[in-house]
Amino acid sequence: MPPGVHPNLPESRQILKKTHPTRAEPQARPPKAKATMLRVIGGDMRGRKVRYNGDRSTRPMRDSVRENLFNLIGMQIKDAVVFDPFGGTGILAIESISRGARHAFVIEQNRRTLNQIRQNIDDLQLQDRIKLTPGDAFRGLGRLMHESHQQDPDAWWVLYLCPPYEMFQSRLDDINRMIQFVRSIHDRGTIVAESDNKFETEQLTGDHWDVRKYGLTQLAITDLDCVQPD
Repeated sequence: MPPGVHPNLPESRQILKKTHPTRAEPQARPPKAKATMLRVIGGDMRGRKVRYNGDRSTRPMRDSVRENLFNLIGMQIKDAVVFDPFGGTGILAIESISRGARHAFVIEQNRRTLNQIRQNIDDLQLQDRIKLTPGDAFRGLGRLMHESHQQDPDAWWVLYLCPPYEMFQSRLDDINRMIQFVRSIHDRGTIVAESDNKFETEQLTGDHWDVRKYGLTQLAITDLDCVQPD
């Protein structure tokens, strides 16, 4: 006889012992990343420190990946104009300046992160080389590129597309429109897209993406003249 059933009560009045589903143990929150220092790994400022406030959403490119990136595009960086619309720590712009880039434009939306980039620029005395702009990458990049193109239409551009990885799913159309927009006003430059290693780069606008995988990180690199203009 089932537990909780009394033999002398009608079935309609039987009260079965209630069973409770096993409650899942509450998942521990991942520990907060601690503020730390990144380092410039090449060029005139090699070894200089760049502050990182520990915000996990910022996800700075690992030193080893960054070193491999600049081994691949080092020839394009010299005297280039750099655009980093998803600024994060600002380390890519800073590293580019260290390696000989002429100027860098950085956009960042998060106020705390923006202030950290500004502090890094001030600490390294790069106020004249890096222009930091608050705002949304998808809205603010166009004005900066038009401004740069008017000042120096023959410069080689380097565009870093290093947003939060989930944007390659949720904002893929916007990222592709960004690539197409850049090509519509300039045809000399290099595009670098950093994503997780499961993203299919065939979804990106442009041909001849050179894809390199470094653990969970994936870099895809192409030149602007491989993007068909509208």
